[in-house]
Amino acid sequence: MEHKKTEGQDLISVKNLYVEYKSGGETIHAVNGVSFDLEAGKTIGLVGETGAGKTSIARAILRILPDHATKRVGGEIFFKGKELLGLPEQEMRPLRGKSISMIFQDPMTALNPVKTVVEQIAEGIRLHQNMNRKDSLRAAIKMLETVGISQDRAYEYPHQFSGGMKQRVVIAIALACNPELLIADEPTTALDVTIQAQVLDLMKKLQEELGTAMILITHDLGVVAGVCDTVAVVYAGELVEYGTKEDLFDHPRHPYTKGLFGALPDLSKDVNRLSPVEGLPPDPSSLPVGCAFASRCGYATDKCQKGHVEMKRFGDTHYVRCNCCEEG
Repeated sequence: MEHKKTEGQDLISVKNLYVEYKSGGETIHAVNGVSFDLEAGKTIGLVGETGAGKTSIARAILRILPDHATKRVGGEIFFKGKELLGLPEQEMRPLRGKSISMIFQDPMTALNPVKTVVEQIAEGIRLHQNMNRKDSLRAAIKMLETVGISQDRAYEYPHQFSGGMKQRVVIAIALACNPELLIADEPTTALDVTIQAQVLDLMKKLQEELGTAMILITHDLGVVAGVCDTVAVVYAGELVEYGTKEDLFDHPRHPYTKGLFGALPDLSKDVNRLSPVEGLPPDPSSLPVGCAFASRCGYATDKCQKGHVEMKRFGDTHYVRCNCCEEG
């Protein structure tokens, strides 16, 4: 399935993506009609609470959703003009790790405990770049040095590394074959603040050197501010606000986005407590008919409860899914 290529086309384009799981006889609506585009060399941040569907979006792109639990995947995902969801597995397999790579959420479980770190990097290089063992190990050592791990530690095992060092190894594995698209699933969540800053600086530096596009999954708006070009706010499997970083940080419009910013500490204000978003996200096995955020929203009306809410456009790049948001 080929998507007609045009000048300046996005590297990846996700169109109306749906992901449903099955659990105990119920259908879990994890992703509900998500659409976004990403140009080569740019970064988009997927922001939202735990369980919003961010990781399901990422795994659907790589087609690594769990077979035993996945009920349905729908929509279209175009990568360099090629539709991925309809691609035969033998054509999809060479893209994973080479053209599209992923940094998984937990470095502690992403690494094989019985293989040296250099061998784990070299394995992907051998597979995708047709190198012999000696050359692949040499390339893997060079990649480790690129992420700040010296050659004398290359033949050590994951348990001999700290959390931050493990994350560097995971990044080295993901970037070893110079992918065109990197999916980073909360790559700094398990790290302390100092190591977090180092890892983010490293990822930005490598991204600039290699020209890699990145989908960054996070719930940390500070990370988004430092890394992303565009931002998509995910709630209950839908995008509720989507635009450039400047659109969302300077002019947030959706009540949920405003709530996320309101929950951040502001050093310029003297307050005793933060302002959390009250309530909990809806049960994904029983989503409401109307706006999924209505039960937590102070602006909700009867109209919000009755039908699907469409995206509204504000300016050239800013989209908001809200009945209460009007121009100006």
